[in-house]
Amino acid sequence: MAAPRDRAATPRFAATVEEAFGADLVLALREAVRAFALSRAVVWIAGLLTIVLFGWAGSRGARLDPLWECRPTAVGGLDALIAPGCRWDSTWYLTIAGSGYSPAEPARSAFFPLYPLLTSIVSAPLGGALVPAGLLVSWSAAIAFLTALHQVVARARDRATARTVVRVAAYVPPAVFLSAIYTESLFLLLSLGCLAAARRDRWLLAGALGALASSCRSIGVLLVLPLLVEVLWGRRSDARTVARTVGRWTIRHRALRADVAWIALVPLGLLAYATYLGLATADPLGAVRAQGDWARQFLTPIGGLGAGVWAVVGRTGELAGAWSMPPLVDGQQAGLLLARDAVLLAVVVVAIAALWWARRRMPVSWLAWGAISLAYPLSVPSSQQPLMSLPRFAMACFPIVVALGLWAHARPGRMRWLAPLLLALQAGWAILFVSWVWAP
Repeated sequence: MAAPRDRAATPRFAATVEEAFGADLVLALREAVRAFALSRAVVWIAGLLTIVLFGWAGSRGARLDPLWECRPTAVGGLDALIAPGCRWDSTWYLTIAGSGYSPAEPARSAFFPLYPLLTSIVSAPLGGALVPAGLLVSWSAAIAFLTALHQVVARARDRATARTVVRVAAYVPPAVFLSAIYTESLFLLLSLGCLAAARRDRWLLAGALGALASSCRSIGVLLVLPLLVEVLWGRRSDARTVARTVGRWTIRHRALRADVAWIALVPLGLLAYATYLGLATADPLGAVRAQGDWARQFLTPIGGLGAGVWAVVGRTGELAGAWSMPPLVDGQQAGLLLARDAVLLAVVVVAIAALWWARRRMPVSWLAWGAISLAYPLSVPSSQQPLMSLPRFAMACFPIVVALGLWAHARPGRMRWLAPLLLALQAGWAILFVSWVWAP
């Protein structure tokens, strides 16, 4: 008979994992999975109940998803399980993943290639099933982002703060897109990794991740700007400062290092995409021209914000009988338009307020990226809906999410009421998303 094993000499499986991967990483992954799982349960339950109670919104779904990309099995129960992660722009990414870009449909060029490329690659071992592949890419990237976010914040602050920030990142209403067939989770992972690598002077990694980000979303190429801010004004003890006098002002910045030249890698993702479009569609500027399909025009951040304010003020005056405004689509009601535009404007105000509150609590390069991420979509408003997609764009800017998380952690007990409020709003977001009513 074998001798009994010494329990003390046999480490638990969890302890073995911590030794192999590091206790900090295991803890970060655990917190990320918990926050993601709870919030996805809210999103999926709200989405499934929407279909059960209100049906499929067939006419609207047929118009926005004519190829039934989001109903691949034609089996109600199976397609319902997919619905909370596959709506609206998901159909574009799935179409591109399946058949690429085409000169016959130039609107596809507005959607950058990295995400559909990964979806196509992941679908190969799944027998070409694009929807499960897209969900797998988004879910994996979301958990990786939340894990990295926990590690970065814990390193800068502490584990308790990191836990709060991760929960807020997973619970905010637009976080429904973290698990959808959209680029948000992948872009968040790449942009956070890019700026976090720069903070640690790993410029080759920062440049490479920035290049991937610029092939994921159009705003990715602008990561060059916060990287330059980090080069010049990043606060680290090992940085040698240089003082320059300009007139009456003395400007202090960090001494330049040769390896920061890797920042030049960032635009390569965009250039590679433009080159590919030139070969595939004969229009290397197709990504720019395709914005016309969403009636976007260049103003300025102030002009775009002003247009958003006027959308609210104008609809309010219309309801008060002071004047009239034409509907964007026949049959739309002024009250619903006002509610929609008020929510969009409120998101912008909250994002600006969060960044202002956190101006002394985050790295200056992160604040720069937050400002850029808001200024960019505000500069190209849509004539149909000035602040269109602003909640989603704000969600894809991790400094805004971090600022909200730091604010939530600033006072004990604040998360006790904020967490259920955010999850309730996220359920409402999921209902609008799944029912094809709105992709806020």
